[in-house]
Amino acid sequence: MNDKKINEFNGVNTQILNTVFESMQAHSGMAKATFSVKSEWNGGFSVDTTASKGFRIGGQNIERNVEYKAQYDFPNQLAGEGRGPTVCEGCMGALAACLTQTIVAHATSRGIHIDSININVEGDVDLRGFTGISNEIRPGAQQFRVNMNIKSNNASNEQINELREIGKRFSPAFDTLTNGTSVILVNP
Repeated sequence: MNDKKINEFNGVNTQILNTVFESMQAHSGMAKATFSVKSEWNGGFSVDTTASKGFRIGGQNIERNVEYKAQYDFPNQLAGEGRGPTVCEGCMGALAACLTQTIVAHATSRGIHIDSININVEGDVDLRGFTGISNEIRPGAQQFRVNMNIKSNNASNEQINELREIGKRFSPAFDTLTNGTSVILVNP
């Protein structure tokens, strides 16, 4: 058996996860991360967004092997070309992914084996806000509904419920969406 499998639990390299947690506990500056994305308009409502290969953590520049790309568009029925999900769907997907990653990190650090996590998110947007048809309607989503299904053969119902609460409490995306964040527009 190779070392990767020996140190793996829930598909996570526990040696790296423990080292990261210990570093952040010992030096709070190691917990500060900066990520960046760039978006480019492709005509119509199509936008390509690329996550940079580089990011900063603990004041250090880190380089990944690849950039990650996502394409967003409106469906044909809303004058788009259907080249990708809407940005709202991307936001809901990011929320579900972040909740999942948060739950996996905490379950792994607690030794709770996860068999599966399925998160479905549904959201409502009143497009009169986006289009400016109504100044009474905000342009953002009015509500997201999240259905979390966590399965584990060795976790109690209490532990599963605790993992759901941990997801809500510690997910950066959940926190950002429910508490807001500062957004600064910088002109070149």
